[in-house]
Amino acid sequence: MITVMGMVVLAGTKALDADTRGTRELRGRTFAKRLAQMGLEVARHPAIKIDDPLLHYTLPDGSGYDVRLTTEEARLNINALLASGDKVLLPRLLASWGLSPEAGSAVIDSLRDWIDEDDKTSLKGAEKRDYQKAGLAGLPYNRPFREVDEMLLVRGMDLVSKLRPDWREWFTVLGDGRVDVNQARPELIALIANVPVERVMPLITFRAGKDGAQNTRDDNRLASPVQVAQLLGVYQPQTVELLTRWVQFAGPIKRLESTGRCGDVRRRLVLIVQNQQAIWRGELPPHHGS
Repeated sequence: MITVMGMVVLAGTKALDADTRGTRELRGRTFAKRLAQMGLEVARHPAIKIDDPLLHYTLPDGSGYDVRLTTEEARLNINALLASGDKVLLPRLLASWGLSPEAGSAVIDSLRDWIDEDDKTSLKGAEKRDYQKAGLAGLPYNRPFREVDEMLLVRGMDLVSKLRPDWREWFTVLGDGRVDVNQARPELIALIANVPVERVMPLITFRAGKDGAQNTRDDNRLASPVQVAQLLGVYQPQTVELLTRWVQFAGPIKRLESTGRCGDVRRRLVLIVQNQQAIWRGELPPHHGS
């Protein structure tokens, strides 16, 4: 009897502990999301500047939010890339993520088959019958992607997601297809110019201005493809032509990323705004640098 009672008490204690941890985690997720929402509402005010101290807020218990302002065009527009027949940037990107040329070609062909209007399968792509064989009726949609997450439905993207869990940080479905080189990450600029990322550091230093910090009021702004090429130390005409085709210098679509924190919990909310109008709102996994 004593042994049985001891086991019952032990089981009850473990259940109570699990319930307490679950309640604590739920509370953390709720408060982290509310704080992230608060950050978005502050950040979308037209008077807020990129280095405004109101973009960062901490409570006495350590919870709070941090907001990052950037442009949506700091990413590659997947629809524009596919529609243009690009045979350079996507293969180069997938290869840098560790995909073999064959696997990369299969992913790209499948992406193209997803957005075209016919049921003709590309050389290594996938159309209706291929998805049906996999038990995925109703795919592909045969239209441009409406959200980045929709790309996960494409055959082969599971491999991309496994090799590069942060792949979403590289793509958008908004904008005219040109990358805002004043906001883009160094790795993306290196990809477009086909140079090692170390060669991008002089450009990043120039962007940061005298204080050496990105996204402050003394930032310098790049203004032409030739200036970008000079800072990268590339002078090949084909590279300058590629930069002219794929970069811009002030993307009009604003991206607000607010990360709320409560204890160990992080919630990242994103609001995309154009002409002060919200055009997309959602939650993404907390990101590990960009």
